[in-house]
Amino acid sequence: MAVRSIATTDTLETFRTEFNNLAALDFGDIATLDSTLSASTVIGAVNELSAQVSANLGIFIEDASSSRQQVGAGQTLNFRGTSNQVDLTVSATDTLTASLPNDVTIPNDLNVTTDLNVDGVGTFQNQIVVDTTLDLRSGIISDSTGTISFADENLTTTGNITGSTINASSVVSSGTITGTSITGTQLNINETIVFEGSSADDFETSLTVTNPTADRTVTIPDVTGTLVTTGDTGSVTSAMILNGTIANEDIADASIRASKLNLGSDTLTVDTLNANTITGAASVASLVALTANDSTNETVFITFADGATGNQGLETDTDLTYNPSTNVLSTTASQANYADLAEYYSADQEYEPGTVLMFGGEQETTIATSGTNKVAGVVSTNPAYAMNGALLKNEGVITVAVALQGRVPCRVRGDIKKGDMMISGGDGVAIPAIEPGLGTVIGKALENYNSQDEGVIEVVVGRL
Repeated sequence: MAVRSIATTDTLETFRTEFNNLAALDFGDIATLDSTLSASTVIGAVNELSAQVSANLGIFIEDASSSRQQVGAGQTLNFRGTSNQVDLTVSATDTLTASLPNDVTIPNDLNVTTDLNVDGVGTFQNQIVVDTTLDLRSGIISDSTGTISFADENLTTTGNITGSTINASSVVSSGTITGTSITGTQLNINETIVFEGSSADDFETSLTVTNPTADRTVTIPDVTGTLVTTGDTGSVTSAMILNGTIANEDIADASIRASKLNLGSDTLTVDTLNANTITGAASVASLVALTANDSTNETVFITFADGATGNQGLETDTDLTYNPSTNVLSTTASQANYADLAEYYSADQEYEPGTVLMFGGEQETTIATSGTNKVAGVVSTNPAYAMNGALLKNEGVITVAVALQGRVPCRVRGDIKKGDMMISGGDGVAIPAIEPGLGTVIGKALENYNSQDEGVIEVVVGRL
């Protein structure tokens, strides 16, 4: 700073001005001294600073808010922590040791930017929040995302796992979730539950379901017993089925005792019904199983019905019987719709009704030649009674029913009057004859006919 002087000739005002400048500009205001200095005068402060600089002990301390203070020589720097926060030990030579106590208490927040490793027991009095979503509190582990994952680790407990819903996307087994019980209103398994059984071996029982096409509910009844599957043939007993509880839709296949059926307003439909006795009014059946009986020596009765349609009862006539072993039908005939008695013969080919046949050819009968005395008869159109029916059972044999007695349609030509005796005119056609030879007569004409073209009239065969 500059030297200021006042002459003996200066005025008092000059003295005042120079003095004020000396105090304000050259020495400065004492209030501007640094608070770390204890001196109260400029000279004292200069001496204090000089001592600190010369001793090389001048340091500054500063906190996180940038509040700064100088520590000079001879001053004490104190490190003080509250109980359960920090331990400080001063030891020779010039050593300060700072450490944490066994139990650390942090009155406000503890923020850890990387890993927090706890070797022992971590006790939290209130709440732990991880990534703002995971909430750990007394009795609560929850996540606002709705999912808590344990990755590929196992969750093991000796107590209970309790929740309204326990979801597993893979396998739920004793190797993954271990506990005395698993309690919840719903347990969702994506595919299969596997039961090991009492012995840990290579055999397990798997419980699975067919892929549902709608929501399904399977209810286990409130009783002690054994679950029954479709492959079980011995677990269902009579005691398990109440009387009158089985309807048609309950029966798949097998035998059901009658007392178990409740069919008061239903219909029992089966493929085969085996019963010792069936009582009650029978309804109409669309099919009846029949068994062939060709040789049993017994008398069987032919059944009748009161009506042609509807629910009718069956009846028999004791005077109408049949014996399969003898082919004998026993009855008393009163009338027939047709008018001839015929007999089956073998023939060398098929012949139409009304054709005149004779005995001869490769089989028993053949077409009659003109004027033959080997006349057999006329092929019947609809015989009232046909004999020798057993011939029909011979495979490969052509049969014809030849009318022996009665009236039948017959192929004819010529000038014919009623009552004319008819003989063979050849080619299976009959013609009239005035004086026929022995064995040539077929029968007598029952109608008039006059044409050389072939026609058909009724002829009474067996009349000479």
